[in-house]
Amino acid sequence: MQSKKDSTPGVTRFSTTMRIDLTEQGEEVTDGTTPIQLQSVEGDDSQNEMQFPGGADFRELFESVYDAAIITQIDGNMVCANARAEEFFQLPVKQFQSIHVTELISGSSDALIPTINSNLEHDRFILIQAYCCRADGTTFPAEVSVNRLKVSDQQYLSFFIRDVSFRKEAEEKLRTGHTAIQNSGNGIAITDTAGNVQYINPAMEKLLGIKDDREDFSIHEHLCNPQMGDSIRKTIMGSNPWSGELQMRCARDTTLVVLASVAPNLDAEGEVVGMVWSLLDISDQKRIQNELRQHNAQLADDLNLANEFQLAFIQRDYPTFPAGVPLNESAIELGHTYLPSGAVGGDFFEIFAVSLTRVGIFISDVMGHGVRSALIVATIRGLIEELGPFRYDPAAFLSHMNRDLARIISHPGQTMFASAFYMVLDLTTGEMEWASAGHPPPLLLQAKNQDVKPVVTHDNAPEPALGLFPDTEFHASHSKIQKNDMLLLYTDGITEAEDPDQEKIFDVTGLSQTLEKNAQKSVSECLEQIVTDAQDFSGSAHFDDDVCLIGMRLRTFLPKNGT
Repeated sequence: MQSKKDSTPGVTRFSTTMRIDLTEQGEEVTDGTTPIQLQSVEGDDSQNEMQFPGGADFRELFESVYDAAIITQIDGNMVCANARAEEFFQLPVKQFQSIHVTELISGSSDALIPTINSNLEHDRFILIQAYCCRADGTTFPAEVSVNRLKVSDQQYLSFFIRDVSFRKEAEEKLRTGHTAIQNSGNGIAITDTAGNVQYINPAMEKLLGIKDDREDFSIHEHLCNPQMGDSIRKTIMGSNPWSGELQMRCARDTTLVVLASVAPNLDAEGEVVGMVWSLLDISDQKRIQNELRQHNAQLADDLNLANEFQLAFIQRDYPTFPAGVPLNESAIELGHTYLPSGAVGGDFFEIFAVSLTRVGIFISDVMGHGVRSALIVATIRGLIEELGPFRYDPAAFLSHMNRDLARIISHPGQTMFASAFYMVLDLTTGEMEWASAGHPPPLLLQAKNQDVKPVVTHDNAPEPALGLFPDTEFHASHSKIQKNDMLLLYTDGITEAEDPDQEKIFDVTGLSQTLEKNAQKSVSECLEQIVTDAQDFSGSAHFDDDVCLIGMRLRTFLPKNGT
């Protein structure tokens, strides 16, 4: 039991109030009371009604009191209670006479009444903060006012008990809110409408570098742009919140970038009386964002440069047969389409003269797409230059390329590979020798019946992609095409285009149907139509993977006097 007394200078002794705080009874309390024990009162109602001191007027006044009111003897034995007390304690009024007042106050002891009487010799009131006990054993927080009452020359104690449950709940919410604000990582400040600080939490003190003993300052003086203070105030005075980034001047003239949220502080009538500021230091995030922005800009520049280099790799001039004749007079008609899915791609092709009467066509598709794939493409292009002596022999060409590529791109924990197809066509006979490293077979559009079929061999099993197994020896296959036949070489970016529901792919079927429908068109027109049909199928102009198409039509055979 703790007590404290008002001692305000200039206040008479008669008006002072003694305060007593009682802890709610719990397991650790050993000197408290037990729950109220109800006793049955026998006899007729007239004998059991409480005897009120004073007359009828006093009784009417007593019953009209808003708080629970109890009158006891000086020793604390109950005399009477009003109906409000019956409601509070869930105890019939006529049974209050059977209990001692301390049984109603949790945590009280036999010393309570003597303490009250002793202090009332000097103080007009005693105010007890305690928990009161209901008849069912539950408790409620209460404020109990005790004073002396003299009626008909008889001394009594009067107890006025107020249920402060709602106030306690509100106080607890305020305490919780205050604790949250005090421990918040955000700087919190409450100011008047002019920005003069009325309260700041520790995080705000640290954020602005304010000393503990500093008083009477405005948060606006910490704004690097004072005009922002006027703009914020104008928004708040319209009862609207404001949020945005601010530059704040802090200790030692350092500058921080903060994310600020400012809300109007309203009084009971809803009038704006101030502002509530919440500031979060985002200086590090802004610095990182700026660094990332610069890094991304540099990366974009690098990718644009890489794109320019890669586009320079893409063949613009086709070889003609016989050498030197115009393209429209060449024995073969050529065309290509190259559509990288990003700034740089992983598909590559090259068409070159192996001899005066033979043409070599190479196409590859590096795993994935993007920068890493583009670097492998550059490596493959360099290997093609080095493997000039093997251009006559597709199997030897791919075997040597695989060995060199596996040595270059081999890294522990990483797997990189590229599919490839290389063919050599004899323009005097239509004989075609080719080797494949895990690449989709070309499609052959036959002129005689406009039928489309894949160029496959039944002699050799499928062989692995380049870069996987350095000791792989690839094998050659042979086929033949006729005059006006057309070959289509492609990468799987076109065949794996998905429909909008992602349930079907364009597949080889889509390629074959487009070729059949456009058999009479030029090679370039056929390739354009394939891309258009695939885009219509997917419902998008963009492909998720790189797309590379090569078309070749044999216009005529060359005489056999070349080498």
